[in-house]
Amino acid sequence: MLKLAPSIALLLMLALVAGCGDSDGTNTPTPDAGQPNTIVDVAVADDDFSILVAALTRADLVSTLQSAGPFTVFAPNDAAFAASGITLEAVQSMDVDALTQILLYHVISGASVGSGAVTAGPVDSAAEDDSGTWNLSLILGTTGGVTINGGNAVTGGATVATPDISASNGVIHVIDRVLLPPTIADMTAYAGLTDLREAVVAADLADTLGGAGPFTVFAPTNAAFPDGGERPTGDALANRLLYHVVGAGVPSSAVPARANAVATNEAGNNLTLLFDTSAGVAVNGIDVVLADVGCTNGVVHVIDGVLLPPTVIDMAGIAGLTSLAAAIGRADNSGAGIAALLSGDAPGSATGFTVFAPTNDAFAAIQSTVDSLTDAQVAQVLQYHVLDPATFTAPVLSSGLANGDVQTALGQTATVDVSVTPPTIDGAAVVPSLLDIHVTNGVVHVLSDVMVPTL
Repeated sequence: MLKLAPSIALLLMLALVAGCGDSDGTNTPTPDAGQPNTIVDVAVADDDFSILVAALTRADLVSTLQSAGPFTVFAPNDAAFAASGITLEAVQSMDVDALTQILLYHVISGASVGSGAVTAGPVDSAAEDDSGTWNLSLILGTTGGVTINGGNAVTGGATVATPDISASNGVIHVIDRVLLPPTIADMTAYAGLTDLREAVVAADLADTLGGAGPFTVFAPTNAAFPDGGERPTGDALANRLLYHVVGAGVPSSAVPARANAVATNEAGNNLTLLFDTSAGVAVNGIDVVLADVGCTNGVVHVIDGVLLPPTVIDMAGIAGLTSLAAAIGRADNSGAGIAALLSGDAPGSATGFTVFAPTNDAFAAIQSTVDSLTDAQVAQVLQYHVLDPATFTAPVLSSGLANGDVQTALGQTATVDVSVTPPTIDGAAVVPSLLDIHVTNGVVHVLSDVMVPTL
């Protein structure tokens, strides 16, 4: 079973502090004469909301929920607090900031959403992560009534027991449990990502993804998992899953051109992810189908495929280096076996390749020359773009390049010049934004030119 965050009762008790402020949470809020029958007024008038009213008072949220709104409030009654193991004494004793975020997690601000208008899927609550960068998401469901975060069968979830209590500044839906703000590990359960959840448990990563973070997780849908092929086990499974994780909180609006995942290769380098934001967000060519699911320790973006840690050959495809792929195909017509070697399929394949990969434009600039070469000569050109794996047993990062000659897999040397900007190898300039692309079996540096050896 997935190790989720502690129950809300335990969370509250762990949040106890010695100094708890002046309010004891027992003062009854004064009705707002300017706007009668607000959400607070409705709660005060119903004895079944006594613990909620005490919590709102202690968190100083009374005036907020007496304001114009509109708000949608998923309101736990006293029975819901009891079912979640929370007493009035616990509410009165807990840290005010923690209590405030828990209560705001029950509120949708800026909309009054009746039960008939609920749409299944994530919606922003008024609660925020610790940095205040993103709002925490509620996962709404509509099967068998309205559910939040998977319903009351899921720890931290709830089911609407009484919907559509109208107030002058919004609507109240009474729920049967207290909602638990989610970590990323919790969200795999809340969002019904059961295949991912099972894999996370099998790889013993639940505690990691329930940790402090922040993280960004690209979470495959259940339907996507068969596309990932046979599931590995042990460390291989953990590394595959960690290839879906970035060690920073990245909303979809701030996705960079590239990022390093938490997963590593044998050299200890973090594997690279490439992003395309020209039409939505895609990572390694896989589309984000649901973005910005906010959690306490990061952000989840749901994707419609499984990210497989890439080899050199895989990354050429991911990066759109189609001319390089075509050249590899020609070279292998001669029996060179370059594709098998750089994909790790050939016996004795190295795990520390350093590959200089020309862009499509670089090949286009010398297309007539390439066309005039035999397949065997194309293989020699490609071997000239790979450092000799016997000499360089570990990937050579851009920071490790130095002026001088380097041995290539062809047996000829190429000259590196880092005194110019951008640096060059055999006169071919590197593309600064595409250096140090880490793959499972080495590193790729993209070149703006093709190097031509002595043939």
